[in-house]
Amino acid sequence: MARLIKTELWKLKRYSVIWIGIATMLSVVLLTCFMEMGTPGTPTFSSFSDNVIWNSFSLIFPATIVLIAGYMIERERTDDTLKNIMAIPVSFRSLLLGKVFVCGMISVFLAVVELLFTALISLFSRYEGIALGSVMRSLAQMVGMNCFVFISVLPIIVFTGQRAGAFMTGVAFAFFYGFIGTFASGHGLSCLYPVTIGLGFINYQNGMEVGTYNIFRCVVVLLIMLVITAVMLLLAQDRSKTQKIKGKGDIQ
Repeated sequence: MARLIKTELWKLKRYSVIWIGIATMLSVVLLTCFMEMGTPGTPTFSSFSDNVIWNSFSLIFPATIVLIAGYMIERERTDDTLKNIMAIPVSFRSLLLGKVFVCGMISVFLAVVELLFTALISLFSRYEGIALGSVMRSLAQMVGMNCFVFISVLPIIVFTGQRAGAFMTGVAFAFFYGFIGTFASGHGLSCLYPVTIGLGFINYQNGMEVGTYNIFRCVVVLLIMLVITAVMLLLAQDRSKTQKIKGKGDIQ
């Protein structure tokens, strides 16, 4: 597995899609900055960071990480390398698991990028409250939120990754999935809706009262998502190969 992960990290050098992830992190920070212009008063770094986190999970990140993961898997088919990999003692399940692990690392990387853009825009806009403590708090919250959102979309990644050309459908669904989180959190369902459970774990308190999260429910939902993903990975296979075989049989 370590060799597979190392190989996937090496492949990232030739995947331009990683730049799309960086661009989306910049876009969500800029979007938040434009939104702040329409609010009275001068925002602080902490409030700006909180709004970046909110816009990221509800508008950008779910679709972005599904896009990156789907692209990485689909490239094995379009580059015609998947059949060569299958010829050696590496199962499709192991290949998929390796890519999922690397995507988790990318989620952390994009959180760091998001923080850097947030800090730079805050300095440029002269927001108050920029200190080491607040920056480290924002970093921990962004990394945590990205990781929990990544776990919530794992079933989408695993499901679409088994089918050729299906990852863009997964991207569209992930965007809708994340957007609904805005309404779920507004109706007291933050600890029950998979995309928003991270708000409880990072103790997101932007304008809310302290103690509004039920961490036990968040943990239960997290475990359910992990179990669903584990089962899907155990049953994973290259469905596109199966479809081709069936297609040939139908022609005959």
